[in-house]
Amino acid sequence: MGVKVKQKKKGKGNPWWVFISHNNQRTSMKVGAKQAAQAVADEVAAELKLGKFDMNREKEKPVPTFKNIADKWIEITVPATCKQSTVKDYTDILNNHLFPEFGDITINGINRGMIKDFLMAKINDGYSKSTVSHLRDFVSGVMNKALDDEIILENPSLRLGKYLKSNKKKKQFEPLTGDELSTLLNTVAKHYPR
Repeated sequence: MGVKVKQKKKGKGNPWWVFISHNNQRTSMKVGAKQAAQAVADEVAAELKLGKFDMNREKEKPVPTFKNIADKWIEITVPATCKQSTVKDYTDILNNHLFPEFGDITINGINRGMIKDFLMAKINDGYSKSTVSHLRDFVSGVMNKALDDEIILENPSLRLGKYLKSNKKKKQFEPLTGDELSTLLNTVAKHYPR
C-alpha cells in the first residue's frame, strides 16, 4: 500500500499528481497544486487504512479541449459581462478564428509559443493590431476559465512579450531653407508686429 505525491514532469507550472498503489493495483490522479495534492493523498491514505477507497473511482478524467472550455466560457462568463449582441460577435470570432486553430487541442496542450505563433500569423495576414489584441484577449478569457476550473495551473496567453510591430513611421522633417525662413519671419513681422 502506498500513496505518493509527485510531478510527472518536474518544473514550475506542471501539475502535481497523487499516485496510489494498493493490492497490486495502481492508479493516479492529477490534482494541480502541491498542497492540494498532499491533502488528497492524506485523505486517500486514510480511506485505504479504513478499507473504503475504491481504486476504480479515480480513473483519470479526460482533459477537455479548448473548444469545450470556450463553449463554457461563452455560455457562462461572457453573457454575465457583455451585451447579448456582443455574445453573438464573440461566438463568430471563436468559430472563424480560434476553433480552427485550437479547437481540438486539449486545453493543457496549448502553450505560450503556440499562442504567440497564432497571433503573429494573424499579423502577417494583415489583421490590425486591435484585432490581434482582441484575439489574444479571447484566448486569455478561455484560458482564465480553465484556470478557474483548476484544469491548468497558469494562463499561457499572459506576458507574451512584444509581438505587435509598430505601424508608426518615422516622420521626415525638412528644415526650412534660408530663403524660406527669411520669408516666414518677414511675413510674421509684417502681419503680427507685436
